[in-house]
Amino acid sequence: MATGYSAAYGMDLSGGRAVLVRATRRGAGQVLWNGPVEAGDLRSVWAAVAREVGSGRAALAAGVPAAQTVVRRLRAPFASARKAARVWPSLLDVELPFPLEAAVCAFADPRRDGEGMQVVAAAIRRGDLEGLENSASEVPNGPTHADAEALALWDQLVHEIPPVRPDHPRMLAWVAADHVTLVRGRGTEFMAVHVLRASPLAGDSAAREAFGARWASRLAPILSEHRSEAGSADLDLWWGGPGAADEGLLNRLRRGLPPGTQIRHETLRQPETFLARALARRAVTGMGINFRTGEYAHPARLRREARQMRAAYGGVAVAALLVLGLNLGDSVLRQRRDALWQRRLTAAAEQIAGPGVPHGQEMLMVERALSARDEATRPFRGAMDPDGLETRLIQALQEIDALDIEISRLSMSPLALTLEGRAASIQAVEGLTGRLQTQGWAVQSDSPGRTPEGHPLFILKGALHHEG
Repeated sequence: MATGYSAAYGMDLSGGRAVLVRATRRGAGQVLWNGPVEAGDLRSVWAAVAREVGSGRAALAAGVPAAQTVVRRLRAPFASARKAARVWPSLLDVELPFPLEAAVCAFADPRRDGEGMQVVAAAIRRGDLEGLENSASEVPNGPTHADAEALALWDQLVHEIPPVRPDHPRMLAWVAADHVTLVRGRGTEFMAVHVLRASPLAGDSAAREAFGARWASRLAPILSEHRSEAGSADLDLWWGGPGAADEGLLNRLRRGLPPGTQIRHETLRQPETFLARALARRAVTGMGINFRTGEYAHPARLRREARQMRAAYGGVAVAALLVLGLNLGDSVLRQRRDALWQRRLTAAAEQIAGPGVPHGQEMLMVERALSARDEATRPFRGAMDPDGLETRLIQALQEIDALDIEISRLSMSPLALTLEGRAASIQAVEGLTGRLQTQGWAVQSDSPGRTPEGHPLFILKGALHHEG
């Protein structure tokens, strides 16, 4: 999908360092900066970027950390892409650990999967997206594009290093300053992403030792799941990120991998700039996703799109569209907070209930639309879910919602349940364990440590009891 941009910048800010890459539609990306954020020379680079982005000539793309996004593969039993598109939001809603109306969602281009369709979907909480506007304070209103870190990493791996065999299992380990993202797939097909909310680059020696133990325990089930889904014990593992520049660190991480998988290790070319290269390329080619659309669209992008329409159609009508586009950009940033929240409420309601939601009736219209959608899709969900996963998932989410708990990963099958996250206290974890046990789950609890704020981390694994 063409974007109309002649150039795009990809930025990666973490651990007190900045990476800035400029890409055009032709040729490889150019690394403009790879160094400390506080360096004086970086100011002149940002000034040039701000001018080009503000004029609409270039895009600026930032990666939304994988820990803030939910990425899922969805399947619909329709051969028609249009029919499948109608059920993608409903299918994604079941997968989200937060309400769909509280999220901004993006869908990649669907592809045929047997007699149905498959799509990769990504979602982010609205509150997390709003904070992205301040991620590049040197550029007014922040980046024009907010892409999903996990999908950008996988896409760049496929672009720079195409698989030799179409079905060969592959994984990319992105060792960042404050987290590790593991993206896995088969051939060119994205399968899943996993996040460790810690990094071997952060903390003192004790923290690094704790990370080593956590690394081994987390990788064991991930590699086991990957072997099962990919149907092979062989794996190509690519290392990237700031940590990949330290060969000693990589050797320790390799030694910490659990046995059972035949792994071939490779380090990416220029591993520190890999993510920024991916973001810039996806923005200039239009191949990436962008959470900054609609009410979150960057004002410079709105002005640029309005100018394009005026050039294409001319006349008073298009001039009016230009004014509307400018007003929309200004209103998002400058109007009073009550007007801003009203627009967001209306937009969220119309996304669910359709256009024309009367002011003051948002909740009523949404409740009616959700009730109608629930009735309309119940036979479809029942046919797709003979084991009653949806009911058990809803029960589990209701128990989670009743406690002061944040979930980072939830996985459920007809016989097993895995929950990972953090809680306000050990008592909250024990309360969740007890509630799940009353639903028929045999639950085992494990604590991999605590967050920097002192909150306990937990891993709950459950097996479903069967009578008889």
